[in-house]
Amino acid sequence: MRKICIVGLFLLALPSLSFAATNYDPQSVGAGNPELHIKPDGSVVLRSARVDQIAGTTLYLGIVWGAVPMRFTMKTDSRTTLTKRFGGSALIPQIRIGDYIDVEGEFFVGSDFFGVNALRVKDWSLQEEAGAFSGVIAEVLSDERFTLLTPSKQTISVRLSTTSAVSISKGAVTIPFGRLRKGDAIPLISGVYDHAQNRLTADKILIYQAKSEFTPRNFEGTLKRVDAGAAPEDTSSAKLVVAVGGVEYTVLVGPTTEVLSKNRKKVVLGRFVVGDTIRFYGAVKEEDKILRDELIVEAKVIRNLNL
Repeated sequence: MRKICIVGLFLLALPSLSFAATNYDPQSVGAGNPELHIKPDGSVVLRSARVDQIAGTTLYLGIVWGAVPMRFTMKTDSRTTLTKRFGGSALIPQIRIGDYIDVEGEFFVGSDFFGVNALRVKDWSLQEEAGAFSGVIAEVLSDERFTLLTPSKQTISVRLSTTSAVSISKGAVTIPFGRLRKGDAIPLISGVYDHAQNRLTADKILIYQAKSEFTPRNFEGTLKRVDAGAAPEDTSSAKLVVAVGGVEYTVLVGPTTEVLSKNRKKVVLGRFVVGDTIRFYGAVKEEDKILRDELIVEAKVIRNLNL
């Protein structure tokens, strides 16, 4: 009995030939020209096949060489793995009609078709990947969108995920989208990146905030207003408005706040006069500044340098 074996098969579309099926265009998603390789051990490699029909775990594929169309039946099972164009993993049900795929597997022949039991599949049409970036907000747009300029000068369109798990933080404070500003530095933004659309659907955004702005320190400025408590000596709910370098701060005076004169002697707020030079020590409240642009300091020490 004469023994026959397949020693190899290679088919490659020439660029000069036009496709009979005008909607067959693997290059539109980055795939190459169609190829079919069948090796002597029965393994097969099929490249740039279009998914024409899906029936459960079986997919019907088509390729075109010049004016010559060919059809293949691809069977999948628990052994089949699927990757996206840029390497991320996916599940077989994510493949859609019209996708372009590469297949590696085991060759088999039916009565009227070529078949492959797929072991490894790459879907060129699946171009969304989990991604993380950094950069600066170049422009804030409507509909919860903005553009991000990365350190490599790539400009990415960003939109918020529609899930309820979206997190936007500035320093230690969670903020709404409306608090984002052009020029904000973003050390980390993550989500699903669509390579084809150059678009990131973000679910986590961290905005840089210098911690030094909220560390306790000394301030000095001019007294603009005093809102005292029920009596001049009552400091349980008093507050001062002090202009520091042309910027107004609200200074909260509580029961533990030391109110002193220039020589560090205790005094009452009733002796404070608009125009006095005030020195106070405390930290700007982070949440008030980040969420409302309010400069509020819970003062530990207040000194009136005119007393």
